[in-house]
Formats: sequence, structure tokens, C-alpha cells
Amino acid sequence: MELTQLENIWQEYDKKLSENTRLNKEILKKMLTDKPEKRLNRMKLKANFSLFSPAILLVIVLISGIQFQTGINFYIGLALFLVVYIMTYVWDVRYFSMLRKISLSDIILITKRKLAELEKYRIRTTRIRYILMPPAIVGVFLMLFQIPVFSTRLITMFVLMFLVYILSIYYCFRYTIYEEFKRLKAEIEEIESIEKNSE
Repeated sequence: MELTQLENIWQEYDKKLSENTRLNKEILKKMLTDKPEKRLNRMKLKANFSLFSPAILLVIVLISGIQFQTGINFYIGLALFLVVYIMTYVWDVRYFSMLRKISLSDIILITKRKLAELEKYRIRTTRIRYILMPPAIVGVFLMLFQIPVFSTRLITMFVLMFLVYILSIYYCFRYTIYEEFKRLKAEIEEIESIEKNSE
């Protein structure tokens, strides 16, 4: 066998090996992309659900047949509740809009930047939401139960709500937001490392 034939065979083998390596990396990248894609879709679904919260709230009020007794307490409660509800709804719409712009088909650096912005926004708005939640809950109680503002019943309920509220804050920040973004970022890092190795 001549040297040129050996070189041709070797080059052919080298091409096949390179193609196999490329295909394996593509398959691995696809497998790694599926996980964060599903996680992003779940986040989008949850965010989408929150956009329908006004309609859901209206249906609950209509079905339950709640009787409101209008008075000063009702209007104070309604004002407290509506201010907080409208603000948080606007934040939910913005969050959904930001989330929709994230795509794993973009350049990884752009995706990571958008994800960092989204995480920062989500943490900031969730903190403010938790600060505003007690007045909204007090507003609901004032609308529904006509409890005098400075009564011991309202203070007792407020203390119980505060305990639930503290546990909710801990759970939300410890296990929900940070964990969700941490996993998503780790999965995107894996995709980035595969892309770097492909170059």
C-alpha cells in the first residue's frame, strides 16, 4: 500500500472521527438544553397563571357570594387591598414580559445576562411584595369582617398572620426563588461548557 493511500485512508478516518465527535456534542447539548427549557417553560406557565389572577379573583368573589357591608372600614380596606394588588399585578406583567424574552437559542452570554436581570427583578419585587402584604391582608379583613381597626381581634389576627408571613418569607427566598434560579444557571453553565469545548 502506498503512502498516499495510507494518508487518504487516515484523512477519511479523521473526518469521520471529527464528525462523530461533533454529532455527540450536538446530542449532548440537546440533552442538556431540555432540562433548562422545561424549567423555563414551568416558570413561564406560573407567570402566565398570575396574569389571570384578576379574573380568578372576580370568579371567586362572585361564586362565593360574599356580602360586603359598605362603611368606612370597607372603603379603607378596599383602598389598602387595591393599591397593593394593582402594584403587584403590574410587577407580574413585567416579570412575564422579561421571562418571555429569555430563549436558550440565543447566545449563552445574552441568556445569562437576561437571567441575571430577571433574578434581580424577581427578588426585588418579591421583597417589596412581602413588605406590602400585611396592609393588603388587613384590608381584606376590614372589607369582609368589619372588625374595628384597633380591636384586640384584629391585633390577634395580625400577630398570627405575621407568624405565617415570616415562615412564608423564609420558604420563598430559601427554597423557591434562589433555588429555581440557581438550578437554571447551573444547567446553562453546562451548556456553555459544551459549547466552549465544541469550538
